[in-house]
Amino acid sequence: MSNSPFLSVRNLNVCIAPSNGREMTVLDGVEFDVHAGETLGIVGESGSGKSLLSLSIMGLLPDIAKASGQILLEGEDLLSTSETRMCTLRGKRIGIIFQEPLTALNPAMTIGDQIAEGMVCHGGLSWREARLRAVDMMDQVRMPDAKRRAKAYPHELSGGQRQRVGIAIALALKPALLIADEPTTALDVTVQAEVLDLLSDLVDEHGMAMMLVSHDLGVIARMCDRTIVMVAGQKIEEGATRTVFEHPAHPYTRSLLQSVPSRSECGRRSDPEEPC
Repeated sequence: MSNSPFLSVRNLNVCIAPSNGREMTVLDGVEFDVHAGETLGIVGESGSGKSLLSLSIMGLLPDIAKASGQILLEGEDLLSTSETRMCTLRGKRIGIIFQEPLTALNPAMTIGDQIAEGMVCHGGLSWREARLRAVDMMDQVRMPDAKRRAKAYPHELSGGQRQRVGIAIALALKPALLIADEPTTALDVTVQAEVLDLLSDLVDEHGMAMMLVSHDLGVIARMCDRTIVMVAGQKIEEGATRTVFEHPAHPYTRSLLQSVPSRSECGRRSDPEEPC
């Protein structure tokens, strides 16, 4: 792991300013680093600002959102760069996997062409070369019968298969940083484990850094080297994952961990006669 961070977020603030309402702060002074080759977990309950943090880094915030501070990618401030430059960085340097693959994919475009598109636009490949490469990417993400399914449309695939397509799109240009925004939330439990194993293997194989955004403490504990805990748009705790889970410093982190039933409690029901 390099001593110099690949990504540095400094005093990131995001405000939502609707035209007919009061300005609201949704990210407040968030700071952290991501080093090459590490997996950083971002954990918190729904509404804590995790996904907005991902969108801020990708430059995909809605027009009513205003971001300030610094997001430094190898020293380049993404908040100050042009949209043209961001289009170059997306995919080539930073890839993202969205949490709902059915809405993230184009329903009118074949799977193979959606994977190939980025390689044509940003990788300098012809459509023929990119389509062949797309089938290779589908093999990498363990898509069964990849050559045939490259000609399929999103509605013809299962949820797990669609998420594999999302992973293939994110990795097609071999980015140095992968942002996985709740990548298993829309999947059933058995498929979740397969997708997490796949992500772990691909991150190791490609030598990427990964930001894994999740509300699932089990996923974070299993996958991440370091963990950040967020609540109400603020980072309240950061540390090595094992330290955060075994010796939480913040009361909210302790409450979050206590909300997960222990194995000894699984299957137990409280006595209805017991007072609340």
